[in-house]
Amino acid sequence: MTRIEEKTRQSIAAFLPDILDRALLSYAAFAENNAPGEEAKDFTAHHNACKVAIAHIELLIKLARWADLEDEARAAEARRTALEVEIALSTTEAKESSP
Repeated sequence: MTRIEEKTRQSIAAFLPDILDRALLSYAAFAENNAPGEEAKDFTAHHNACKVAIAHIELLIKLARWADLEDEARAAEARRTALEVEIALSTTEAKESSP
């Protein structure tokens, strides 16, 4: 591994856990609190925004793997947070599909 690559990994390792936590919490809050309107356009916009947020989180996770941040404690915390996001998303989708 080159020196610049190692320094880059160290820099990412220093800030990425906090960024990932903020992204997950932001997504969960958005998905739960920003229910789409009754029109199809609003529904589509809401779900597209959720998809973009999920893609962002997936990229952060890939970056964390590249930076070798996947130790057991972080992995357990990431699984817990991902589960919370899934629950929030499921709850939101259930509310949206209710008549």
